[in-house]
Amino acid sequence: MEELRTVLAADPDGTLALLYSAVVRKAHRRQLGTFFTPSNEVKLMLDLWTNTEGSSPKSVIDVGAGVGVFTAEAAKRWPEARVFAVDINPITLGLLAVRLFSDAATSDAEDFSTRVKLVRADYTDWIISDDAPPPGGRLILGNPPYTRAQLLSLGDRQRLARLTDDICGSRASLSTLITALSIKQLGPSDGLSLLLPAQWLESHYARDLRAAMWNDKSRRVELRLVESEDLFGGAQVDAVALLIGTKSDEPRPFRVARWREASGVELDRAGAVPASWRPTFDITTAPAAAPHQLEPVPLSELAGVHRGVATGANATFVISAAEAKPLPVEALTRVVTRLNELPEALDEQTLNSVSDRAVRYLLTATEALVAKHPALRKLVDAAIAAKVNERVLCARRTVWFDLTAEVRKPDVLIGSMTQDRFKLVENLIGATITNNLYGITWKPEVSTDQQQAVIAWLRSEDGQTALKGAARRQGAGLLKLEPGGLRQVLIPASAIEGDQSTAEGTPESSALTGK
Repeated sequence: MEELRTVLAADPDGTLALLYSAVVRKAHRRQLGTFFTPSNEVKLMLDLWTNTEGSSPKSVIDVGAGVGVFTAEAAKRWPEARVFAVDINPITLGLLAVRLFSDAATSDAEDFSTRVKLVRADYTDWIISDDAPPPGGRLILGNPPYTRAQLLSLGDRQRLARLTDDICGSRASLSTLITALSIKQLGPSDGLSLLLPAQWLESHYARDLRAAMWNDKSRRVELRLVESEDLFGGAQVDAVALLIGTKSDEPRPFRVARWREASGVELDRAGAVPASWRPTFDITTAPAAAPHQLEPVPLSELAGVHRGVATGANATFVISAAEAKPLPVEALTRVVTRLNELPEALDEQTLNSVSDRAVRYLLTATEALVAKHPALRKLVDAAIAAKVNERVLCARRTVWFDLTAEVRKPDVLIGSMTQDRFKLVENLIGATITNNLYGITWKPEVSTDQQQAVIAWLRSEDGQTALKGAARRQGAGLLKLEPGGLRQVLIPASAIEGDQSTAEGTPESSALTGK
């Protein structure tokens, strides 16, 4: 106990976070979306609020309070404010009680005991209840749980969709849904300052949420991109601080900046909502175009981009050639699951040299086929016995095992993650893909020569630089490309039209380049 008191006095936040990590298994921490914010970063977030809004809040609500870094700092910073530390996890709330009310951890224990209330509740239920402080001088603060969409139950997702007026897509993480709900609960003199995973800056599921923030010009919005890969103890999490200020009768600014930059850049909200907010952190003055140079074209004007099939149970739906042998051919579709060992063009001839782990079969059975073939019926019954049909994605389908409406066979396959180069494979065997990969399907007006030229450019150093520029930076040098970012990659006119686009004189007209 004496040793514990000593380390608590030296570093209460770090000590309790370390204790929590030692007590609670990693899998359970992932389910709860638990990440602890370093105290220096918390102070910066509180500084950001003070420097931009000026006034002290009457009440502070710490969302997913954890071991209390935000709670303790807010209670110390604003001695007149009531602080509500909300967390569904009794373990972290117990540690938070030590952080706030133990003389070993703080000299403010007596003061904290009168002003800080620990609330064991689901924030999304509590904030709309009578137990929450009423609107008026509230600051919603903290680091909401980073729980991924697939770890939320179908019932929770449906409930949160109703509470947020369906402003977020079905892939939205819990932190994004909490952000949407918190914004909806803001009164005129309330504000918000949250540290969030950065995916929502560019993900399609947050498109309408971003539009709502952009279009509400009565509130200041500031985004601070956190560049440190070690923010959460080495976890591969890309983060952004979001500040939304109190309501004003005059238009208020929208600013973006790197984490410790002094001012950043103010964006003009008179224009359209940027499709992705991630590139706004790198805004520079673009050089003037050459006199006869055609403008580049986003990939989305040349092709559709989509994720692979999200089966909800790959162990059931993605099967080997041996497992597929007793099943009817019409219930099977070739599926690519990985690209690392594939050639640049996958055809029937090169398929023979590819392992069974890279190209497998996807079960694409219908009710009629299952009724007709005993082997399919046996497989479906075994999956039901294992409750595969109750999994989130399976339960959403009208017929839980029927993937036929979700299968697409793209022209080009591209990986979603890399530390080096994004690989592109031409899909000449008409395979579908699993959802760790993306597909590119050419539009009808794009000629074969243009398709080949664009593929060649994407494989070039310039193309790879463009792909990497559209990707998110994660820990350990990993780059994560999202469909939205891939769609926005700009393809030079020279890569589409050949030498005509850069030749002297007036370029030939092209429907694809808009000239």
